[in-house]
Amino acid sequence: MNLNHYMPFRIIISAIILVVLVAGELLAAPPTVTAARIGGDNNKTRFVLEIHGSPSFRTFSLANPNRIVIDLDEVSWNIGPGGAEGKGLINNYRYGLYTPGTSRIVLDLKSPVKIATSFVIKGEGGNADRLVFDFEKITQTAFNQSLSRPAAARSSAVSTSRTPASRPASNKKIIVLDPGHGGHDPGNLGGIKVNGVAEKNVTLSAARNIKNILEASGRYTVYMTREKDIYIKHRDRSGLAHRLNADLFVSIHADSFSSPDVRGATIYTLSEKASDREAALLASRENKSDIIAGVDIDEEPGEVQSILIDLVKQETMNLSSRFASGLSRELRKEVSVRKRSVRSAGFLVLKGIDVPSILLEMGYLTNRTDATLLMQKETQDKIGQAILRAADNYFAENFAFN
Repeated sequence: MNLNHYMPFRIIISAIILVVLVAGELLAAPPTVTAARIGGDNNKTRFVLEIHGSPSFRTFSLANPNRIVIDLDEVSWNIGPGGAEGKGLINNYRYGLYTPGTSRIVLDLKSPVKIATSFVIKGEGGNADRLVFDFEKITQTAFNQSLSRPAAARSSAVSTSRTPASRPASNKKIIVLDPGHGGHDPGNLGGIKVNGVAEKNVTLSAARNIKNILEASGRYTVYMTREKDIYIKHRDRSGLAHRLNADLFVSIHADSFSSPDVRGATIYTLSEKASDREAALLASRENKSDIIAGVDIDEEPGEVQSILIDLVKQETMNLSSRFASGLSRELRKEVSVRKRSVRSAGFLVLKGIDVPSILLEMGYLTNRTDATLLMQKETQDKIGQAILRAADNYFAENFAFN
């Protein structure tokens, strides 16, 4: 039998299989947002999304500050870094993945509005559909009367198949890394003019490299509060560290400042009274992340709302300060550090955690040098090595290191 006669059939069958697989992937791909446009004035404003695909959408409004939230079936975003300035009645808007299956747009309003109309214009000839929202200015009283609540939240995005329900049995110390912001909360956009990167992407990239360095030592098991571009609430970030009974919690951020000349890393610990005005302002900005991201704070359980700083054990706060001081010394060997590199303020992500914890601002995205360096693997590795040495010293000095 001449097998060569069967070769064309094999090629045809292979081609058919390939086409089926590609088609399946295309069918499974989420709709894609390819453009966002705003037009109008301070009385009437139109917000338009161009979408390839047909996701369903839901809207609700929140006050203090005034916001309109648009939830979509999960989409891919092909329009920028996660946020942009608005126009007319819209001050600015943010977008991204809220929970698996749901994407979110948050419109921060200049004035209270109502959604006068919303409709879809179907694209023809392969063009994108247009999802249109028309807003009209109304009184604050009318806006407050129209406030609505979001649909029931999906299951928490923090838990993954690789994250155990409780601390695993191991002699290794557990460190939780918290890449700040994510999804429809891009963090500060100071680096956009330098390299088009938002804070949420800088923190995730750095956390991945730091995780690799810590685990490569063989002494640590490392978990991350998020491993992709998704939004995580403050209470879920700190809740993971609590649930795992972690040994350290490191929240990773990149700062911004009015002066582009300011640069260098800063380390923050929790305190009831801010160490200085700059620390207080930073804590205020970071603590608003949940609000900015369109989270209705009334949905938070009472037990979380009642957590106060004085419920955190003083010993935990002392240990946090020791680790922060050690990390400052190690960072100075690797990267630029602020003159007063260890500060304190009332950061929500550090509150209520019975785990030694710090918030690391790796540098300033509003400084061209920092913004450039912070997205380089070499810089992120230097920060990771500093954290590794600081952790080694911290556990050696304060505990029997296993």
